[in-house]
Amino acid sequence: MEVLTHSRIAMRQVCPQKEHYHYVERLRPREVAWALSVGSAWHKGLEVWQRGEADEDGAVAAGLATLDWIRPENDEEAYKLQLERIRTEVMIRFAIRHFRPRNLVAVEREFQLPIVNPATGRKSRKYLLGGKIDGVCEDEQGKLWILENKTTASIEQFKQSYGMSQQLTLYVYAAARIFDRPIAGAVVRSVQKSRMEPKHRNGEMVETWEDFRDRLMAEYEENPAKYLSEDEVLRSSEQVKQLEAELWMECLERNWQARSGVIRHNTSNCHQYGGCPFLPLCLGVEGARESMFFVSSTTHDELSLNETA
Repeated sequence: MEVLTHSRIAMRQVCPQKEHYHYVERLRPREVAWALSVGSAWHKGLEVWQRGEADEDGAVAAGLATLDWIRPENDEEAYKLQLERIRTEVMIRFAIRHFRPRNLVAVEREFQLPIVNPATGRKSRKYLLGGKIDGVCEDEQGKLWILENKTTASIEQFKQSYGMSQQLTLYVYAAARIFDRPIAGAVVRSVQKSRMEPKHRNGEMVETWEDFRDRLMAEYEENPAKYLSEDEVLRSSEQVKQLEAELWMECLERNWQARSGVIRHNTSNCHQYGGCPFLPLCLGVEGARESMFFVSSTTHDELSLNETA
């Protein structure tokens, strides 16, 4: 059966052809996606810390280890890698020192659940709902909350996404089924990325990496309200019911697409947010597939319960 995660569903909403390249053909850009790589490194550091597997230094080491695959080919790339390693280290340390302790009952909880027709109770014979919840915690009143850890370029803009976040609704819905208990909502913990860089003069770096790390750490510590947020986000029963209906509709639409043999292109998204990495493939650029992409061994990079090659 095919696993539908939030990421996969969301990518199809952006562009069905993009989702096909990523999840069906399993193509991944060779170029480093820095925002994704840094977010994954920060997330890994928090994961081992939340599991109790590492202290602060161990969490930093685990997070930075996820960047070891990057091999700079010139001085500019080497500078970028060191810059992002320090930014990641500071964000991991800052989060560990400032996030409020929680009574965790699950960490990095993966799931695969049947997708159900809400009108009939019939289960899909082709699709499963899958994902990984960062954590589940219990409050002082015994209520369960899902826990989501995020990095963002702007906390204030990120907060505007809470109300309609499909991911939060989906994870609240999934957690209620997993634990067979009501879920009060989501605790969203976020850290804002900094754009600070080492000091330069006349194009030359005049600050050591160690001094830059200390200055960046001080910037975070002196402005916690700017760089950190913990919010409780609620979901109504109507929102959860709407999600369940939309999940079933997602299955129907995918079945129709498979029968038609047509994969739509959303051409209005080709140049959004820096552009789509798959644009050269859609344009038929000669040699683009071999030179710009590799084939991943997994369909869902974020899951260990995976459909593999």
